[in-house]
Amino acid sequence: MNKENKIVVLGITGYMGSWLAKDLSDAGYKNIFGSFTNSKKAAALKDVLPDLNLVDIDVLSDNDKLTEIMQDAKWVFNDTAAFTGKEKTTTDYIVTKTMMANNVMQTIKQAGTVEKIVHLGSVGAIGSGHMNPEITEYDESDYSAIDPDNIWGVMKLAEERTVTQWCENLGINYVIVHPTNVIGPSFLAWNHDMIPAYLKNGNPMIDSQMDSVDVRDIAKLELTLMGNPDINNIRILGKGFTMMLSQLVQIVKEHLDDQQIKALFGKMTPIIDAQTALDVLDNAKDSNYYKENVNKINNTLDMHTKYQDAYQYQYTDAKETVIAALDKMLNDLK
Repeated sequence: MNKENKIVVLGITGYMGSWLAKDLSDAGYKNIFGSFTNSKKAAALKDVLPDLNLVDIDVLSDNDKLTEIMQDAKWVFNDTAAFTGKEKTTTDYIVTKTMMANNVMQTIKQAGTVEKIVHLGSVGAIGSGHMNPEITEYDESDYSAIDPDNIWGVMKLAEERTVTQWCENLGINYVIVHPTNVIGPSFLAWNHDMIPAYLKNGNPMIDSQMDSVDVRDIAKLELTLMGNPDINNIRILGKGFTMMLSQLVQIVKEHLDDQQIKALFGKMTPIIDAQTALDVLDNAKDSNYYKENVNKINNTLDMHTKYQDAYQYQYTDAKETVIAALDKMLNDLK
């Protein structure tokens, strides 16, 4: 990657995209273009990274703008999380995700200059929907089962396969990054952290394994993979550490007072302890829920990458990452 090459980051104002923009800027890249859909976020990002070239693009409909931003691009990061807001069924989500991927790849084809794309997927595409508790290890070799109840996994698989098929047909290198639960401090004052997703005003949840990765590591992982000419045409799992949901709650309660907890999470999601859940589920061992989740409840599921040397994670302490996220959330309330 040459410092003057044109780089496109789709979804540059997002939770991961904004950290990626910072890392690219800090590394000295001068020709960074990014798409956004929220003008307030774009203004905030431009304020701290003034050299960015930002374009308001809906990747589901603004094909002309998408075509224009791809012109002369060499390196594309697709961090966009495109939704219409009208999706209801699994089919709806698949249509949206494949439309996004097709639109992006069609404009990459038209540009004719792109050498590599790093596409952000989800761990939902690995190890989900399988009903064999005897299997306790998963890596990138696994593809989640096509289960209509696993909407997230199915739509991300459809998205991934659309991108990889295009790249293989066009002869463009790709890496699909599948993060586990992404947590940590947001770069901008908007948070898509999985901590509030789990804990904010939620229904009771069974204590279970929470494989996670710091958002700052995901951004650096993306940049590292793009810049390594020897890593191409693979899917890679993003995971920095594992904790239980009960550990997350404990860290929150130790670090925040009651008023702060209420401000961030409202009525915090209650966690059902693992043994209580297993006792109840003892009579439902034939259920799909039990078969798919028992290893997570027992904390015996081993999700790992087979590309250990691809990236050295910097944030591997769950408590450190959670506290950094909580402090940023509190600061953003001011």
